[in-house]
Amino acid sequence: MPSRSRPSPKSPRTGSGRAPRGAPEPVASPSDTARLAADVQSEAPAVPVEAAGPRPGQVSPLGPEQCTVTVREDALPEGPSELALDLRIAPQHRAAMALRRGLAERAPGFNVAVVGRRGTGRTFTAVALAREEAARRPAPRDLVLLVNPRWPLEPVPAFLPAGAGPAFVRAMEELHARLEAAVHEVFEGRVRHRLHVEIHREQSAAERKIHDQLSKIAAEHGLGLVANDDGFDFVPLDDDEDDAPADAAVPAGDAAADPAEASEAEARLNRQVLDAIEAVRPHVEETQRQLALLEAEIQASLLQRQRAALRNNIAGCFAQVPERALPTEQVRKYSQRLHEHLQQVYHLEEGHHLPLTSVPLPAGLVVPTLLVTSRRDDVAPIIHAQNVTLSGLFGRVVAGSNDSRYPEPGTILAGDLHRANGGFLIIDAEALVKREAVYEHLKACLLARAIQPHEEDEGPSLRIQPVELDVKVVLVADPDLIHQLQELDPEFSRLFKIRADFEDDMSFEEGLRVYPGVAAWLASNRGLSRCSRSAVAFLMQYGARLAEDQHRLTTNLGLLSDLITEATSLARDADELTEEHLRAALRLIRDRQGQMRDRLLDLHRYGLIRVEVSGQSVGQINGLAVVSDGFQSVGRPSRVTAVTYAGSHGPLNIEREVEMSGPIHSKGVLILSGYLHDRFARDFPLSFGASVVFEQTYTPIEGDSASTAELFAILSSLSGVPARQDIGITGSVDQRGRVLPVGGINEKIEGFFEVCRAHALTGTQGVVIPESNVRNLVLGEDVLEAIAQGRFFIWPISTVEEGVELILGEPAGTATEPEDEAAAFRYPERTVYGRVERRIARLRQLASPPRG
Repeated sequence: MPSRSRPSPKSPRTGSGRAPRGAPEPVASPSDTARLAADVQSEAPAVPVEAAGPRPGQVSPLGPEQCTVTVREDALPEGPSELALDLRIAPQHRAAMALRRGLAERAPGFNVAVVGRRGTGRTFTAVALAREEAARRPAPRDLVLLVNPRWPLEPVPAFLPAGAGPAFVRAMEELHARLEAAVHEVFEGRVRHRLHVEIHREQSAAERKIHDQLSKIAAEHGLGLVANDDGFDFVPLDDDEDDAPADAAVPAGDAAADPAEASEAEARLNRQVLDAIEAVRPHVEETQRQLALLEAEIQASLLQRQRAALRNNIAGCFAQVPERALPTEQVRKYSQRLHEHLQQVYHLEEGHHLPLTSVPLPAGLVVPTLLVTSRRDDVAPIIHAQNVTLSGLFGRVVAGSNDSRYPEPGTILAGDLHRANGGFLIIDAEALVKREAVYEHLKACLLARAIQPHEEDEGPSLRIQPVELDVKVVLVADPDLIHQLQELDPEFSRLFKIRADFEDDMSFEEGLRVYPGVAAWLASNRGLSRCSRSAVAFLMQYGARLAEDQHRLTTNLGLLSDLITEATSLARDADELTEEHLRAALRLIRDRQGQMRDRLLDLHRYGLIRVEVSGQSVGQINGLAVVSDGFQSVGRPSRVTAVTYAGSHGPLNIEREVEMSGPIHSKGVLILSGYLHDRFARDFPLSFGASVVFEQTYTPIEGDSASTAELFAILSSLSGVPARQDIGITGSVDQRGRVLPVGGINEKIEGFFEVCRAHALTGTQGVVIPESNVRNLVLGEDVLEAIAQGRFFIWPISTVEEGVELILGEPAGTATEPEDEAAAFRYPERTVYGRVERRIARLRQLASPPRG
């Protein structure tokens, strides 16, 4: 039949066709069943219930008290209060023990895989126990990214004592501000003005001294030195005019009488001036050379004075950094290297003759980036990763505010792995494996014990150097996903050596303590309504239904919370929730999610899906399956028909032939062949053919929960005995004829019951189930009411022979060893197996080639 998992004799709750634990289902009400059970019910002897018609066979139907479980209110503890952590995780003591062991272990590779279904408290427990362990550990160290002057795109990580990071960054910010001011003062501010005034004064004095020397030499040659814009010029000095008395006069007759002598005297004077200038020329060239040297010396002196001033200013800036702001040797060396780098940037080394550079001082060259910080009184961090991406886990780079080759402070943002360093990182495995690159990079970091840089794009980009990693990763996953990871990834077991398995259910004794406390905790911490004692009793009954076990309760407390939330919305004015409130909420959920159920019932009611629920038919059985739309699981009856004929290939699985049969279903059909050989063909070939098919199924079929239905259809066809159509059948079978448990038993029974009710109950209808599934019965109140009224029946069987007598109306027959070896038959003739044996003999004769 269509089903979702394979049944297991050791775990009947996980058989094929089992409904999802989240699917809400109706549960019996006290008005219907309180009279039938006084406390938590255990399996009881079968109580015969007389049907309206004749009841063939000797299998007794179950009474209603055997088909559900009831919790008496006075069995609950008095005055439930909020649970302590140890009590809340009591059903998961083994998982809690493994978690505590894994969280406390500091050795590499001892990360923890928390395995369990959603809603079982796996994440809550992991976080709660991580808090316990975190309280025993010191606060994590602060993490800063230091500037790497040589490779600016590869900042260097540095760890500081807890709480020291902000003070260090503030000290570097103040240092940057002082350095900017110092550079500005030397190149554009008061220091520059003072140095230029001093140099100009010295240059002027030296130039005057040189000019005075040249002026003396020129005067000795009768020349005067006159300064101008282009330098200086020479003019002749007239000594006679200087020596003559002021009232002396030249006779007019003499001047006019000898013009030739005046011209000759002027020429002679010019020759004297030219001779004087020629004589002074070497001294002029020397003076020009001295002035040029003076200019060079002045510029060199200015440069050296600026260099010394800037060197002293920068040294003073670094000297003002308080020692307490540099708490580790690494950051002290960083400060020293930064000082040396700034001297190189501004050409401040001793003996350096290159001109100073007035480049701006970017903040990214001085100020580090604070990635992670904590207070000294903090405990180890616990980070629950919500954004499981490369940037979310390993950090990211944001755009800077300028085009400097040095990244601005804050350009790099920390990821969850940085924040969890020194503590615990909790990750949902499903979200992690969806992104293969994230999963592989996380493994690389855990194997290397360092946060490795990741490169999303090609080309130059910021790339943090590896950061030392000390983190405990807690991976929360479903069992199926963990199994796949362990099977497909050989490195997974190296990294996650601790496995904490969460149980799907708990004992009733644990539930009597846990369920009341959980209801109280939800009321006080989630703002939900308080639950009365009747409501808590109903919650336990609902928990048994979800666990599919009369002796155990589900640990999926998330589903209980969902039900209480729905009931709180319905009963806004009530002081506390009662059983009726929870029942109304459950009906609301069932109706809201019941579209598929109603659609299937309409198809049965109008005959579009043909299932006969009365009468008899040869080779036809009503098998039961479970279908689900993801929100609710519904039982669906299907006709299983068999046709037998002469041949030699045994049972033929039509679904397998058309590739609609899963491997478990195909295995179940092959087991039928083993059973038929064991009963009817131990000493000769099984010489018949059989065609078995699920009618009106158009989806792949998986699971072996319909093995018994297929076998009964084959036996009915071989024997010619008609099978009852008012009975639905579920259960798997082994080669020895033992009927084995299956899953989804409640949904299958309720599905067949609703189809019968849609066609009208006859008083003879019912379902045959494996006897080992009786403890899994927690049926709805309408089915229980029909059972109590004798209108519907549940028959448990443990062997195929018990079912044969019930369904086919004749005994199966007991095999006897014939006294005469020539005798061909082991079963009495007027039994089902006797008829089958003789039919097989006839078919074998028809299939045998004629002798001749």
